[in-house]
Amino acid sequence: MLKLQNPKTSKQYHKTRKNYKETKDYIHLTFTERQKFVLEIATLIGSWGFARLFAEAIDKVHFNPAATKLTVDEQAFEQLVSRYEQYLQIYSRVKKEKEYGLLIHDNNHTVNKKHTEMMKLFHQKGTLWTRIRNIMETPMFVDSQLTSMIQLADVCAYAIRRFVEKGETQLFNQVFKIADKKNKKVVGVRHFTAPCNCSICKAHK
Repeated sequence: MLKLQNPKTSKQYHKTRKNYKETKDYIHLTFTERQKFVLEIATLIGSWGFARLFAEAIDKVHFNPAATKLTVDEQAFEQLVSRYEQYLQIYSRVKKEKEYGLLIHDNNHTVNKKHTEMMKLFHQKGTLWTRIRNIMETPMFVDSQLTSMIQLADVCAYAIRRFVEKGETQLFNQVFKIADKKNKKVVGVRHFTAPCNCSICKAHK
């Protein structure tokens, strides 16, 4: 930090300072201890037989917004909403009573309004894949620093991203255990890319 405190590296200094600020609660742990800590969390998540994982990993190189008339973010949101709604509909039929669900979203000011408006439209007209009958209201936005369940969702997102981008399997293999399935086929998690033979694409076919 001291080396970066000069006019030539001021931008890098502020970026580095911000990164250190985000990790200050963990600097008392060694790198190995931090890795072990995250793995323990991922393993715990993977043991939750009552939980279901929904995720959309989109390779921007192979995504054509002109064809879908949606941005990558909008496409991913519509996919997640559709899969969660269909899960709730199936669960309701199994339970023989209507079960409702709620979307809880990290309080990201860049997407709050957009996702709220999209969800209102989904309630009126449905998504490309389904009518919305079981998801209540629009997303609730919460501060992820204060909400442990959002932090656990972040661990899942991190594990999937490291897997599709870097091929890292240690965390992914744990959280992928609870990917939503239908007739033993993974339907809750999708990897949108060119023809691919990764674990997600194999399980999704």
